[in-house]
Amino acid sequence: EGGAFAGCEALTDIECGKLEIIESEAFAECGSLMSINLPSAKIVEENAFYYCPALTDLTFSSKLERIEGEAFLDCPFLERITIPLKDGMITHDDIFQGCDNLKHVDLVEGEVHETIAALQLEEWRNDMYGEISSINQVLPTVDAGGLDDDDEVRVFDEGGKAQAIRTWIRSVIGKIIHYQAEHQRLLDEEVATTLQLALPRDIVMNNVLPF
Repeated sequence: EGGAFAGCEALTDIECGKLEIIESEAFAECGSLMSINLPSAKIVEENAFYYCPALTDLTFSSKLERIEGEAFLDCPFLERITIPLKDGMITHDDIFQGCDNLKHVDLVEGEVHETIAALQLEEWRNDMYGEISSINQVLPTVDAGGLDDDDEVRVFDEGGKAQAIRTWIRSVIGKIIHYQAEHQRLLDEEVATTLQLALPRDIVMNNVLPF
């Protein structure tokens, strides 16, 4: 239910393998909450973890589908998150507003890493790994918004850290699609070359099969 554990000062860690929907304000203002591991979570509703000042680490699985507005608003020490590679998952620019220390994004282990490892050329793999790690150079330079010393809202440019993560996700997906196509093209060329080598020369030259 919404606000089910809001203000629970004794709560330090969350690790739940069955919770699929984290409802609005479910863990808001849990002052001692330091780490979250929610492998079954599909949806994180608005303000679910609003103002958890001790929170540093956040881990989801490939099941995560959507994070809604201000889900982690004003979690100033949140530093690292683990999320799947899904376009549309980061729904609002204010999801990480006030998360000034958010610097690292890790991708969930699984299909993405397996796809990259299977790419035919090492330069493609290196380019993909570089693209994946690029977010960790970008995030420290992006303003998280939030309140300034006079409790005035700081306006962040171009969507803040949430927008940076959203843009990065789309870029990584785009490169994966590109290299998958290139990978298939090379495989097709290799098959064609192998077929040519296996056929008699007059068939290859005249492009006529004897049946």
